[in-house]
Amino acid sequence: MDINSVNNNISSLNNSADYQLTKSNDSSKIEENSSGFLHLTINQYNQKRDELSESLQSFNEGIAATKIAENGLNKQEDYLKNIQSKLESLDENIQNKNDIKNDMNKELLKFREEAFQTRYKKENLIAIDDFEQNLSVTISTKEAYFSIDKPNTPQIANNLAQEFSRSDLNNEDSLNSTKDQVSLAIKQVQNLKEQFSGLGTSIEGSAKESITQQVELSKLNMKNKEINFGQEMNDFSKTNVTSNMGYLVASQANIMQEQSVRLLSK
Repeated sequence: MDINSVNNNISSLNNSADYQLTKSNDSSKIEENSSGFLHLTINQYNQKRDELSESLQSFNEGIAATKIAENGLNKQEDYLKNIQSKLESLDENIQNKNDIKNDMNKELLKFREEAFQTRYKKENLIAIDDFEQNLSVTISTKEAYFSIDKPNTPQIANNLAQEFSRSDLNNEDSLNSTKDQVSLAIKQVQNLKEQFSGLGTSIEGSAKESITQQVELSKLNMKNKEINFGQEMNDFSKTNVTSNMGYLVASQANIMQEQSVRLLSK
């Protein structure tokens, strides 16, 4: 057999080795550019996407509930401030102060009505009735858990109504005591607003994190779709075939070399 044939085969082997090295480098580039999402199966991706969507829905509902509660408390605060304004405007020249009491009681009635009208999905947010089962406003997801005790603001109105019934607005001490009770009620409502506002802020923070994760997951999925898996498999197959051809050439070259040595030794 012509020794040049062996040289040609060996050259082919070297070229095959170079080709394999080039393909290995290409594969490493693909691996470097790929994200961790490539390790997720389709089912895992769908599950993660659904979990984030459910969490975001829960967060949105929580934010809506806190905003509605804050709005109701704002209106209740306005009613109490109307009462406070009426008390501050009293002076000795006003003879029929019972009319003032009637006006204040009307404001308390609006206060109570607002408590039971402040609802989300048919659930009271700032009132507890006799059939109430949920005594807290709760937002629960796989990522976070938020809860706040549900206030019973109608009780504030009941306490003030009792105060008005026994208060003598013609007596300065009694009048001042009633003013103090109204001021205390206003502070209670303001504290409740702050609690709901804080809860809403915390939920919004978690919602933003959930949105960020959804965006990242979507980007990773788009990267995954950009990879031509058919072409990658084709290149991988070509590399394996070429590599095996190189090993075959190397084996033939070794056999021919042994035969040549035997001929020369005879």
